[in-house]
Amino acid sequence: MELTTLGRTAVSRLRLAPAMALPLLSGLLSACTTQPIPAPQASLAPLRTMTAKSPPCTPMLVADGPEITGIASWYRPGPGLHRTCTGAHFTGWGMTAASHSIRLGTHVRVALLSNASRSVVVKIDDCMPRNGRLLDLSEGAAKELGIIDMGVARVSVTPVEMVDRR
Repeated sequence: MELTTLGRTAVSRLRLAPAMALPLLSGLLSACTTQPIPAPQASLAPLRTMTAKSPPCTPMLVADGPEITGIASWYRPGPGLHRTCTGAHFTGWGMTAASHSIRLGTHVRVALLSNASRSVVVKIDDCMPRNGRLLDLSEGAAKELGIIDMGVARVSVTPVEMVDRR
């Protein structure tokens, strides 16, 4: 089958197409580099920043179990390093306590039965023998609660959980 004149012209144009495209593309590319590229437009609203007017989010303590009443005392270990049942170093001024009946790692609010307005939140991080007391508070927690001079006191103990108020 022979190519017609019109067909031969089309074939010669196809052969020249890559050679003709190169100057055309270089002209387009040079035009792109001289034009500034517009900045992308945000499709989302900007994030709200915290201002002085908005109050900071404060965690709130919520009761996480039943209230237990019993006797609490305080303790101070002897000289040298003392490790708790959890393996942490005991610091006398920390807000911690030991218990035989409350699970390790639980945060509890300890309140005096004689003065319910005096309370502290401590973390149970040590164990103790069963001896009739419910808790042994660290010296710092006992001082905050006001039982250093008394030695022992009747208390109510409530497991608590920190909740975010957002």
